Amino acid sequence: MSSVKRETTHEGRLLRLTVDQPKGNIFSGAVMAELLAAVRKAQTEPRLRCITLEAAGKHFSFGASVEEHTADKVASMLPGLRELVMAIAASQVPVAAQVQGMCLGGAFEVVLACHFIFAAHDARMGVPEIRLGVFPPVASVLLPRKLGQAASDALVISGEEWSGERLHALGLVHSVYPADSLRAGFAHWFENTLGRFSAASLRQATKAARAGFIAGLDAELQAREQQYLEELMKLQDANEGIAAFIERREPHWRDA
Repeated sequence: MSSVKRETTHEGRLLRLTVDQPKGNIFSGAVMAELLAAVRKAQTEPRLRCITLEAAGKHFSFGASVEEHTADKVASMLPGLRELVMAIAASQVPVAAQVQGMCLGGAFEVVLACHFIFAAHDARMGVPEIRLGVFPPVASVLLPRKLGQAASDALVISGEEWSGERLHALGLVHSVYPADSLRAGFAHWFENTLGRFSAASLRQATKAARAGFIAGLDAELQAREQQYLEELMKLQDANEGIAAFIERREPHWRDA
């Protein structure tokens, strides 16, 4: 059964991709593969003006699957995440995330690749990987490009979670709405902007806007991925942090 619901609305102008994976809408490798296939297929649909990335329930996502971060699985999981991030970042159909509640870890990394982020007042976003003794390779590359070095340092190194309103003030989030008005607020914006434009011209504008952003992006993502696999995963603490989370206990750091 699919974990990603696909719906075309607004007379074929808008594609809604909704992650529905109780509980927590975990971005597993399977979920990311479904999203990747949908984003790629959307590039061939000439009437589309926008793709939305949404999630069912109170929270957008608690993040990627921690179970897929173990030493024997992470080498196959990270390339899938990178592929999805690159597909969204380079998509000529603009991608807009609609975030409510918690949006953490790998899910936030995917959201960072989007062209627009719309958030509910209750949204909380961040990359808490350092709490598990690891780091977020994608966010380490995208956050400096989208928020600047100071904010990137704070989020990646401290593992803090920031509100949608704070990220709106910093320019990452386009607009903030009450949780029960998020979908309607985005729909109103779309109908008065992208939905009225030429789909063909909009793709050219998106390509132009993103040219500098995606230049060298894949190489940087691969470099951080390599660091993660070849340096980080050799640390006892990285493996301990993942194991402690899965075993629901406090980690015992050895500082090694």
